[in-house]
Amino acid sequence: MQPYDSLHRKLVLPFLFLGFIVSALLSLIAFGLASYLENRAILRSMHVELESYSHRRSVRPDALPVFSSLLQGHFLPVASFPMLKPAPTEDEVLETRNIENIEYTVLTTEIEGRPFVLLYDRSHVQHSLASLALLLLLCTGLMSLVSFLAGLRLSHKTLQPIIRLLEDLSEKNRQITLTGGPVKFSPESYPQNELGRLVRELDRFSSRTYAFLQRESFFAADVSHELRNPVAVIRGAAEVLVESPELSEGMRQRIATIHRHAVRMTEVLEAMLLLAQEGRNDAEHDDPSCAMADIVRDTIADCRASLAGRPVEIISEIEGRPRLPVERSLAYVVISNLLRNACAHTQEGRIVLSLRDHDFTITDTGKGIPEDRFPTLFERYSKGEESQGNGLGLSIVARVTEMLGWTVTIDSNEGQGTSVRVAFAPPHFRAGPD
Repeated sequence: MQPYDSLHRKLVLPFLFLGFIVSALLSLIAFGLASYLENRAILRSMHVELESYSHRRSVRPDALPVFSSLLQGHFLPVASFPMLKPAPTEDEVLETRNIENIEYTVLTTEIEGRPFVLLYDRSHVQHSLASLALLLLLCTGLMSLVSFLAGLRLSHKTLQPIIRLLEDLSEKNRQITLTGGPVKFSPESYPQNELGRLVRELDRFSSRTYAFLQRESFFAADVSHELRNPVAVIRGAAEVLVESPELSEGMRQRIATIHRHAVRMTEVLEAMLLLAQEGRNDAEHDDPSCAMADIVRDTIADCRASLAGRPVEIISEIEGRPRLPVERSLAYVVISNLLRNACAHTQEGRIVLSLRDHDFTITDTGKGIPEDRFPTLFERYSKGEESQGNGLGLSIVARVTEMLGWTVTIDSNEGQGTSVRVAFAPPHFRAGPD
C-alpha cells in the first residue's frame, strides 16, 4: 500500500522552496555585487591617492606619502612591514593580504624608480560586509517564512472546497448505507471554477449510476420473482407425477430428472438474487446455515446426466460434514459451477470431489488449463476453445466466493488434469452433525 501523499504538503512545500531559492539567490547576488563595488571603490581611491602623491612629489620632492587610519603609503623596504617586497616587474601588483591579523588591500608599484606600496585597511569593509550578510540572511529567512505562509493560505483556500466535497461524499455514503437513496450534491455551495464543474459532473454521474444500479437490481429481483413461480409449478407437478402408479419406470426417471433440475433452477435463481443485492437483509435471512454434504450429493446427482456416454466416474469423498452459516443457494452455485466445469472438460477418467471440515477440492483427469488462460480465468466470457458454454461459470464462482469470503486456488497442468480447492472463511466456519 502506498503511503498517503498529502495535497496540502504538495502545495505548501513548492511555495516554501521557491521563496527560499529566490530570496537566497537574490541575497547572494546582492552580497556579491556589494563586495565587487566595494573593491572597485577601494581600488579607485588607491589609484587617486597614488596619482595625487606622484603629483605632490613632482612639486615638492620632500612631500610625505599619505598616512591615515585607512590608507598609508611607504617606500620599500619599510621596517613596520618587513614582509612586503618590491614588485617583480614595473607593473602594478594588487593583492589582499592578512598582516598581523588585519586584512589589507596592497598595491605595489614604483615612484621615480623606487618601490612603493599603498595599504588600505579593510577592517571596516569586512565589518560592513558581515553586517550586510547577516541582514541578507535574515531577509532570506523572512521571505521563506512569507512564502510558507502564502503557500499555507493558498493551499487552505484551494483545498477547503475539496475537503468539504470529501466530507459530503462520506456523509452521502453513510446515507446510502442507511437509506439506499441516491447521492445528491449542491453545486451552488462550491466555487464557480473547475471544482464546481467537477461537483456538477459528480452529481450527474451519481444520478445515472444510481438509476443504472436500481434498474439492474429491479431486473434481477423481477426476473427471479417471475421465474420462481413457474419453476415452483414445475417442481410441484413433477413431485405429483413421479408418484403416479400409471407411469413406467423410464418415465418416472425422466420426471425425477425434471424435478431435480427444477430444484437446481430454484437454487440458481435465489443465488442470482442474492448476488444482485449489495448486502443481505438479516431480517429476511435470520442465521442461515447449510449442510455442505447435502449440497455435494445434490450437485453430483445433477451432473451425472451430463456424463452420459462418456467413461467418466464422479467420486465423492466426504471426510467432514461442515455446516456453514451461508445461504444454501450460494454454496450450491459455487460447487455446481466448478463440478459442471470439470465434467465439461473431462472426456475420460474420473472426477473426485473431496469435502473436509475447512474446505473442499474438485480434482479431474481432464486436459488441464493452458497457462495463458490463467490471467483471465475468472473474467466474464472467458472460456476455452472446446467449451460449449458462455464463459460465465467461473466469473460467478469468483463473485460468490468473494461475497462469502472463501478462497479459490486452482492448480492445473495442461494434459495432466486440474485441481480446484475452495477454503471456507475461518470466522464463518462451524462444524456440526449432518
